[in-house]
Amino acid sequence: MAEEAGAKGHVPAVIPDASGAAGAGERPGSAASAVPAVRPDDGDRAWMTRPERGTVLGIRATLLFCRVFGRRGAGVLLAVITFYYALFAGKARRASQDYLRRIGQPHGFWASWRHIYTFARCALDRVFLVRGETGRFRITHTGIEHLRALQAEGKGALLLGAHLGSFEAMRASSVDKRIPIHILAYWQNAKMINDFLRTVQADFDVRVIPIDPRDTSYILTAKEAIERGELVAVLGDRVGVNDKTCTAEFLGAPARFPTGPYTLAALLKCPIYLTFGLYHGPDRYDLYCEPFAEQLEMPRGRREAATAAHAQRYAERLEHYCRLAPLNWFNFYEFWRSE
Repeated sequence: MAEEAGAKGHVPAVIPDASGAAGAGERPGSAASAVPAVRPDDGDRAWMTRPERGTVLGIRATLLFCRVFGRRGAGVLLAVITFYYALFAGKARRASQDYLRRIGQPHGFWASWRHIYTFARCALDRVFLVRGETGRFRITHTGIEHLRALQAEGKGALLLGAHLGSFEAMRASSVDKRIPIHILAYWQNAKMINDFLRTVQADFDVRVIPIDPRDTSYILTAKEAIERGELVAVLGDRVGVNDKTCTAEFLGAPARFPTGPYTLAALLKCPIYLTFGLYHGPDRYDLYCEPFAEQLEMPRGRREAATAAHAQRYAERLEHYCRLAPLNWFNFYEFWRSE
């Protein structure tokens, strides 16, 4: 699969804390590739060491198949590809089955295949969405009035999403609605697919703020975008390089979540909204936006408790949206390693 577990990015906690200092003991230059996937302390970062599967040639072949037989016809090819993947990618399959069991869904081999197939459909749709071909899809909006109000006031905000469904549907739709959205993300472990997306849409780079764990200047770039009244999106469900983390209850068990998005929101002193784009076959995306906080506070002396409370509230809303579309959760690694 060209976009395995790490295709959409995250915010690492190498950003300064609210006092302006880098986290104690953190080394911004640590290499993601040096992190063994089996170490208990680093299990949450396993997704960063997963190599991309597939090739750009394979992606192009799928697109060609789609042009000849249509998007629905391409689903047949995806079904074959994902069957092979589910059969031989044991770790990803077991992670899928673990998640499906926790959310109360069937969790045998075929259920896992359907889960992986849903991911593949969203990955293919991402190409069309990047190209602005939103007319291929039925897109509904719940909560878009919040973004329209921001736009009317000329205010920017931070959008907090997850590896749930398709954030690209939200961003592509925002172009139609004239609401600029940039995504702040770590792309190195999905370099192949993102290089390909640059070839299908010339301004793809313009809409991405890449994270470099060795250089925190991306924070200034995000700040400037928000000051222009634009939106900056981060994904808050995956731990990355040098991330500080906290534990939150998610699907009935403790899991590790990064604290970086909340530190970033406190630094930027801007509103923060939850945003999710849920896929429902064959061609519908339901987009959701809801307020999370007008401004996050990180009071001295209670910073860790405040961060944990924000992460728990995020985990609860994330669980709510996972239950609306259970096959849309795309973290194919051992998410609950901290149990």
